[in-house]
Amino acid sequence: MEERSLLIKKYIFPALVILIGLMLLNTAFFSGTGSTSQSGIFTLGAFVVLLMGVVTVLYIKEIITKNTHLIVLVVMLVSCIILGYSTYSSISTTIAQIELKKKIDDNIKQGLRDIEIIQLEYKKKYGWYSDNFNELKRFLIQDSVYSISTKGIVPDYKITPEHAEILGYDPIVDYIQIESYDEKEALKCGLLTKDTSWENVLVKLFKINIDSINNRFFEFDIEKFNIVPMSTDKKFSLFADVLESSDDLTYEVLMQRKGKKYEFVSSYLIDFNGNDKAYYNKDIIGLIVKDSIPQMPNFKIGDNIVSLNSVTHNKSSDFLVALKENLTDTLHFLVLRDEVEMEITFTMKDVVSRPSEAFWTDLEDVLSYNLQPSLYNPELFEPFYVVKDLIIKDDEFSSPHLEIDNFKAMVANRLIDSNKISFEFYKNEQLSYPDFTNNTQDYFYLFSKVGTPVFTAFDPNPYDPLHERDTLITGSLTEVKTNGNWK
Repeated sequence: MEERSLLIKKYIFPALVILIGLMLLNTAFFSGTGSTSQSGIFTLGAFVVLLMGVVTVLYIKEIITKNTHLIVLVVMLVSCIILGYSTYSSISTTIAQIELKKKIDDNIKQGLRDIEIIQLEYKKKYGWYSDNFNELKRFLIQDSVYSISTKGIVPDYKITPEHAEILGYDPIVDYIQIESYDEKEALKCGLLTKDTSWENVLVKLFKINIDSINNRFFEFDIEKFNIVPMSTDKKFSLFADVLESSDDLTYEVLMQRKGKKYEFVSSYLIDFNGNDKAYYNKDIIGLIVKDSIPQMPNFKIGDNIVSLNSVTHNKSSDFLVALKENLTDTLHFLVLRDEVEMEITFTMKDVVSRPSEAFWTDLEDVLSYNLQPSLYNPELFEPFYVVKDLIIKDDEFSSPHLEIDNFKAMVANRLIDSNKISFEFYKNEQLSYPDFTNNTQDYFYLFSKVGTPVFTAFDPNPYDPLHERDTLITGSLTEVKTNGNWK
């Protein structure tokens, strides 16, 4: 019995140390969730504690000497102190990072909420959301919105006899109406007044007294509302579009080249129906035969007419003029058919059997539909939304086109650099802004989109010290939303 008691006394301490070491290792290897786990320093410390217990057992069994045991214990004890301090420091740093992350998140939410408020007000005026911070800034500074201020309250008691007389109520016949006031009745009786006025958007949305009531984390700064809070130069990402939906609202848009803002292209030159995919990413010169031309039966659908008598034409109207003004008996066409170059020759009598005004009119109609340039890939363009007074529709069946004078007024109002603006009425024929006037004979066509406006704004590179994916975002491009969603 005494021997067993002695053994317990000898081995109780190292056994406890070994048990603690094993518990620490279990915590190091099997605690934590997802991507969060104990640090390598903590794991190393657990091994040191376990090793201290093992070394003590070896000393008790006289496998190692007392001096060796003491030296190893001192080294391990110092190691434990250093590792313990490192673990404590790591925990403190993690706590600080968590607190900093919460502060940054709160500030980002405030910044995104400001963008959302501006976007909702912008949509009230223009009918869609903007994808441009400079445009939102201009909207805040230059635009005004109709503001209604209300004074007084709607009483929650019965209508008084004096007010009943003003309203023309009979105490017996109209006993139900007399039971309480509604807003219209309060207005008629002078208990409620409404004043209407035009108010600057910036003043309306970001008044100081409203900011203080809402407990903002920082004051609104119009020069920095696109900058991610608590960063130096990191900017919010902002996108807007019209999402196809069951709504039957129609939005007319100018189409501009991606990466080349204000380089506008007529929607008639863009292949929205996907009929010209075979010509994408190819340098197509001249015109494409879209359908058979009875007057020129040697042409096949899909032929690329590069030139007529060595002259290239990008418009069917120019092609027709060249035919009319041709002074030779022979017409030489350079044609690409299935990417093979060939020459096709007609005589004027082959094309124009009986020249007359009626013939040329018929040929003009045929060429305008069946001889067109290759159309652009729609993925190379993005929408530029315009207000209704910039749009002309001759009737409900006609295509919308641009009202040029109103467009120029918008350019001046928004301080857009007109040197960057160009228009492409016809393939590869750009018109500069000064030459773009209402005297232009041809229409510049717009594209109609049907659906619901949507937008999204987010921090493109969120602060995530714990390697947790942060998806702070307001709005959505895939769902119809008006309120922010913090995912």
